Amino acid sequence: MTWHFWAALAAGLVAASLADWLFAGVLFHDRYVRHPEVWRTPGKNTRGIVAAQALAVPTVVGMGVLLNLIDVERSFTVATFVAALVWAIAAAPATIVNGVFIKLDPLVVAAHTAGWLVKLVAVALIVTALW
Repeated sequence: MTWHFWAALAAGLVAASLADWLFAGVLFHDRYVRHPEVWRTPGKNTRGIVAAQALAVPTVVGMGVLLNLIDVERSFTVATFVAALVWAIAAAPATIVNGVFIKLDPLVVAAHTAGWLVKLVAVALIVTALW
């Protein structure tokens, strides 16, 4: 593996982490307490947060592999389109279905869904630029 892979992985993980922090932590933060029984005890989620951030590794690597498999000339337009497709067929439906069956505030569901789009597009652009 070249340094390009490691640079893309590191930058992609930072971007994914920032997107998660903004869309799943900051936006509508006050709406999480609307259904406190759904969420774990505040301040005791360190293991869950670490596990969630570790799951960003397959997101970055998977996007890199997918974009390399497509085998078209690298462009930010193609990367954005692929990221939007992944979001439309997997991330958005899964997040919205969670909101249907789990007692979550609709604004929290919307923020998490939008966060996935931002995360996937950011990772796709980073992978395109660096990998």
